[in-house]
Amino acid sequence: MKLSNYLNSTSDKRLNYFMDTLSTTNRTPEYYVNWNKVETNTKKYELELNTLNYLIGKDNIISEARTLFLKQPDLLKAIPSLIAARERELDVLIIDDKDNMDFFNIDFADIDLTNIEEYIDFIQDTGLFDFLKKHAQKSLVDFVYGIETGLDSNARKNRSGETMENILERNVKKHCNQLGYKYKTEATATWIRNNWGIDVPVDKSNRRFDAAIYDDIKNEIYVIETNYYGGGGSKLKSVDGEFRSLNHLVNGNDIHFVWVTDGQGWHTARTPLAEAFADINYIFNLEMLRKEFIYDLIK
Repeated sequence: MKLSNYLNSTSDKRLNYFMDTLSTTNRTPEYYVNWNKVETNTKKYELELNTLNYLIGKDNIISEARTLFLKQPDLLKAIPSLIAARERELDVLIIDDKDNMDFFNIDFADIDLTNIEEYIDFIQDTGLFDFLKKHAQKSLVDFVYGIETGLDSNARKNRSGETMENILERNVKKHCNQLGYKYKTEATATWIRNNWGIDVPVDKSNRRFDAAIYDDIKNEIYVIETNYYGGGGSKLKSVDGEFRSLNHLVNGNDIHFVWVTDGQGWHTARTPLAEAFADINYIFNLEMLRKEFIYDLIK
């Protein structure tokens, strides 16, 4: 289907076409691991980790560790990385053999050597000493690389949105270069007014449109929001309502609102999405971007 046919269809037909062409994924190869982030987080404590290699395989590891930490306290700052903790200040619950509970805080950012035994006990209780003594291989730097790769996988739930923003930016950049239009990612109403001289009404002062396109010949602006939902949930309905309201607020003679969204999660929210299609003219998915709907819209 071409853009002209899509826009001239009823909202129900547009919705059906949208649902029939939803993608099964937006996961590019870069989605899986952010290697720059993994390397950066590992290299923060590379020197400390290389020094801690000394403890690998030591029979009297607790005594050796105590001596090492007293000589070089900053080595303790690398301990959270070895137990897959992002925070350097940890709140800990202790349960003893009689089921008594106690809470304490241990700070690996600001080392307090007067509490060296607290550090030693904590490391022992985590099982890290046992790992270093019996199971660790030659390089704790390589071990932390593996930990950071695993921790990075937990960030994937936030990466789908970033992937959509990147896809949108590449699409917008290509078309604007073809047509000689201006564009801005993360565009605020203030930036648009100061740079393009058009007032875009917004629902909140910190609203940042994922992309904005400016046709300075016609003096028209297209503001675009994007997201992706691989699964269902209440978020879909709330975002649907938010963008319906934003569409009513933004749309005018020289301003057009575009919503680029995708994901199989929309199958769980067809009813609120149908209401959005009745209100918003320009709702596109990745298949429509592939067919250059945005280019045909703005040219």
